[in-house]
Amino acid sequence: MGGCNGKSTTAKKAGAQPEQQPAPVLTEASAEEKALMQLRVIFESIDANKDGNVSKGELVAALEKDERLGALIKEAGMNQEYNALHKLETSTDGRVTWEEFQQVLKQQAVEEVKATGNVAAVELAADEKALQQLKLIFESLDANHDKAVSRDELAAGLQKDENLRNLVEEAGFNAQFCVLDQLDTNHDGKITWDEFEAHLRAAAKEEVKEEGDVIAAVVIEEEKQQELELQEENAAELDASAVAPNRFFCC
Repeated sequence: MGGCNGKSTTAKKAGAQPEQQPAPVLTEASAEEKALMQLRVIFESIDANKDGNVSKGELVAALEKDERLGALIKEAGMNQEYNALHKLETSTDGRVTWEEFQQVLKQQAVEEVKATGNVAAVELAADEKALQQLKLIFESLDANHDKAVSRDELAAGLQKDENLRNLVEEAGFNAQFCVLDQLDTNHDGKITWDEFEAHLRAAAKEEVKEEGDVIAAVVIEEEKQQELELQEENAAELDASAVAPNRFFCC
């Protein structure tokens, strides 16, 4: 996978952009699905402490960072400068849940998706999420933790996960031929984080906008969770055997 033996007539030029495909026609149902997915990406980006809710402070910070979020709220009929949180939340605890967030903003989000293909406010949120998930992928590939990905490490990652191969191809590279040489900008025989991010960030962002995540990163997170659960189960079994009561008998 990604070997460099011999010549290939199908290798893409490094950095080449994938061919533009006609935008799919969105039905009402698919537009709503995409709008909700992108609203979820936006909501998670606002929820800085990852507690599943948006506080007033988090919403204010997000509005200051991205004017497109303010525009979305305004187009939904709210004044982002005064009562956005009040209009979004239906409970009295001063926090907005995902259900409240999507209920108020879904209609406007669907209209934006139908008109342009995306919710405008997803751009920054998708870019930030893509960067975080790309970092996770890079660190997973870097098996020896030397802050660079070698030819063997990259080949192992591409062989293991077709989602990573898809991401490489979405970025305009040929996942079947000399992937390291295509990504290795300074030709030192390894890929640094800066090279990895520079080549794959745009494709990762588009994947987040279309899927809600960089799928290769989700697979890694699931594997880590499964490994952690297995370790906890093994530790629990060892603890149980270690504390088994000693019994003494006498006559």
